[in-house]
Amino acid sequence: MKPIITYSLRPDAADSDEYYRTIAAFADEWLAQSIPQVQDLVAGFREYHLQRSGADLSEAEYTFELLALGVLLREHGREARRMPAWLERWMPRLIALQAKSARTENAFKSLRGWLGWIAGRGYDGGKSQDDVQQLIRWFRANDETTKGKRFESWHGYFLSGGELFLQEAVSKCLTLADAFAISSRERLGKYTPNVGHFLSTEAPRYRHRYDAGFIARTRIEYHLGMLGTEILNQAYRQRFLATRQKMVILPPCMCAPAEKCQAVETPFGAKCQACTPGCRVNQITKLGEKRGFHVTIIPDDVKVFRSGKGTESIGLVGVSCALTNWNGGWQTGELGIPAQGLLLDYVGCKFHWDKEGIPTDTNLKKLQEILGN
Repeated sequence: MKPIITYSLRPDAADSDEYYRTIAAFADEWLAQSIPQVQDLVAGFREYHLQRSGADLSEAEYTFELLALGVLLREHGREARRMPAWLERWMPRLIALQAKSARTENAFKSLRGWLGWIAGRGYDGGKSQDDVQQLIRWFRANDETTKGKRFESWHGYFLSGGELFLQEAVSKCLTLADAFAISSRERLGKYTPNVGHFLSTEAPRYRHRYDAGFIARTRIEYHLGMLGTEILNQAYRQRFLATRQKMVILPPCMCAPAEKCQAVETPFGAKCQACTPGCRVNQITKLGEKRGFHVTIIPDDVKVFRSGKGTESIGLVGVSCALTNWNGGWQTGELGIPAQGLLLDYVGCKFHWDKEGIPTDTNLKKLQEILGN
């Protein structure tokens, strides 16, 4: 059995089939309970949003966005309030410079890590008059622009009703988050058994690294990611099924060890060359050859898949960990790419979680179900 670093979708089983039954039922129950609680906010925002962009979402998506805002305010509001203005100015510049050169990438990552640590030791200025705006600024500084953009629309709507309305709306989001913390721990807690232990024993060693904030995500954020992937999959399902061409993008942590992997770069990401029989990427690639879907390693930019409209576009299945998959759903949705998300059964990549790297895996039965095979 693979060691559980933070989460595992198969804590007491050989596969994650039971998890997918659990999350589907939990999502239905959560939506049934939560939609009535924020229906007034959703209705008001929908009208406000349609007048400005013309792009509508489902009631479930709007409700999840309010939950996400509440959870992220609950978990990171204090960090956002104490972030100095200079960090917001410099971090995006460093991120842009990091992306320009592979030779200096590690140096810029190191600098980002130290600056983030220095900023985190700053004075906490207390409660802000506008915690949502502070959180959006914090997202920008941490290279999470998709979340920032998503919440900017909500922030504009809240402000349109005045300061009191903003405070009442934020209070509803936080109430939603507090209730979710309890219900998700009861239903999904068995899949995140080691998050607390990792945060207390391993995370402190990352404090000077660029990914210190990422690996320090709390248990409720894992549960938020699980619910988000499920809800977004339902919302994007019909558009995905309508596409003629399907592509699965897999993370590098599923490949054979780097010294063995002979994958070849393509415009859509690295393509497996079948060098290692036991490699999961190789096995999924062979499955794709039989079932009519393509497989690549996640490219640097998912915009390469924005290549058509309607049935001519590529239906994308993105495989990644519970912390990142739902945000990938927002990114592809923003780009108009019909996508579905599939979680890694556990984490293990050497970039974040394990010095040597633990080969990761996903549920092939669920993958084929998503693809409609």
